[in-house]
Amino acid sequence: MNRRKADELSKAFGLEVVQSRYSDWGNFYGLVQSYPCALWDRSGYIIFNNEDELKIPGISIAKRINIPKGISALKGYKQIIHDVHLPEELPDGMKYQEGAVQQIRVNRYERDQQARNACLLHYGYVCQACNVKLSDVYGAIAETLIHIHHIKPLSEIGESYIVNPISDLISVCPNCHAVIHLRTPPYPPIEVRSMLNKDQLNQLYKTNPGST
Repeated sequence: MNRRKADELSKAFGLEVVQSRYSDWGNFYGLVQSYPCALWDRSGYIIFNNEDELKIPGISIAKRINIPKGISALKGYKQIIHDVHLPEELPDGMKYQEGAVQQIRVNRYERDQQARNACLLHYGYVCQACNVKLSDVYGAIAETLIHIHHIKPLSEIGESYIVNPISDLISVCPNCHAVIHLRTPPYPPIEVRSMLNKDQLNQLYKTNPGST
């Protein structure tokens, strides 16, 4: 449980809570002393406004709060962080396995969640390459589905590099992000935009006139 991380996440996403708790898998938390309280896992959060709201099926409270199925199974849970990575962006120590033959391990510099949030505040959830917001295509389930692309590859920067969330980061949809990384060095997002067939894009996504 990481209280500092929980507090930073709640502050970054503007949650009006008094206390925050964090657990990677959303299943074990320290007891709550103050309300409203946000419980975080690696993908989202749930807010409890008072002690009675914790007294629901799926939660047991003893010396700590136990949620066997995780907070993501509870009503009111909000998923806002999509931990989706391309193979070359896997977190340090994670293995990307294809079949039972190949294993590729790729290191990365730690990503700053606050920098990601600042990038999203500036660019929003609209892809800066194809200009599509995935919730317009798939509905509410994709409301926050977006990738954050490092314009300067992480492999080329030092560990002490300070990221500018406006000039160094950009929001792109998973499709455009994959195309960006089809070569090394990656294609600039503006070059990927020039590849797009606007007529086919409008037909595929049924975008409104002028949206691309």
